[in-house]
This record gives sequence, C-alpha cells and structure tokens, in this order.
Amino acid sequence: MIAIVTAATVMSYALYTISDETVEKFGTNHLYYTIPFVLYGIFRYLYLVHKRDEGGNPTHTIITDIPLIANVLVWIIVTILIIYFHLL
Repeated sequence: MIAIVTAATVMSYALYTISDETVEKFGTNHLYYTIPFVLYGIFRYLYLVHKRDEGGNPTHTIITDIPLIANVLVWIIVTILIIYFHLL
C-alpha cells in the first residue's frame, strides 16, 4: 500500500507541475525543478519510518529531522524563486 501511495503522490505532483493550468496560473513552466525535493522528502520520511522506527508521531518526525527540515526550506525557496522571480 505504501509503495502505491508513494508512486501516486510523486506522479500526481509531477503531473501538477507540468499541467497547463498550473503553468498558466503561476506563469512558469519550470516548477518541475521542484520534483527532486518532493522525491527526497517522501523517501527520507519513508527511510525514517522503516529503518529508524520513527513513524509513531509523523509531526514530531517531520519537525525534528534536520535533513527533512532543510529539504522543505530549500523546496520553499526554489519554488518562490521560480514563481516570483522567474529564475531557473
């Protein structure tokens, strides 16, 4: 079940970044550059859940894992740069 949901989430996000409606709404077709950050975030969380048994409290896991926090911050920065400054 986790594999199916993970694959569906990644595919949905990837399709969202390249959809005509998204490109029109944000005025850029470069949001696909954010896909690696989403992949890393999902796989990092799955790693923490399966290898480190930290899945009991997802909120605690997300707000205490430094690499995951850094990933989210970089994703936000890159997304802002793409949308508002048309960089990349």
